[in-house]
Amino acid sequence: RPDGDAYITGFPDPSTIVTESPGQEEVRPEVVSRLIDATKKTSSELGDVPPHTQQACYLPTTTDGIPMIGALPGVKGAFVASGHGCWGILNSPATGEAVAEMLVDGKAKSLDLRMLGVDSPYRR
Repeated sequence: RPDGDAYITGFPDPSTIVTESPGQEEVRPEVVSRLIDATKKTSSELGDVPPHTQQACYLPTTTDGIPMIGALPGVKGAFVASGHGCWGILNSPATGEAVAEMLVDGKAKSLDLRMLGVDSPYRR
């Protein structure tokens, strides 16, 4: 990052139904230790820098691993844009633009969302 800070993400866990409220996610010390060890092995610059923040979060995913973006069938004016997993930060600008187009113009023009819709025939 421009301020010299680094963000290190964890190893994915198996899928689960989230029951905690935001901010109540468990930070598991053994996972933090694995990340610190991996960083030491792969980065000469970051390896000896202790983390100043430790946190946990859930990554929204779908059962087929493909993001879900589009109108919710049967609910007028409702849209979903979720399931990007660890790629959410990277894909958020394009997803946001497509959702804005759906809200304003009634359909996405910048992306073909047919395979990403809730009722897509491509979904497993």
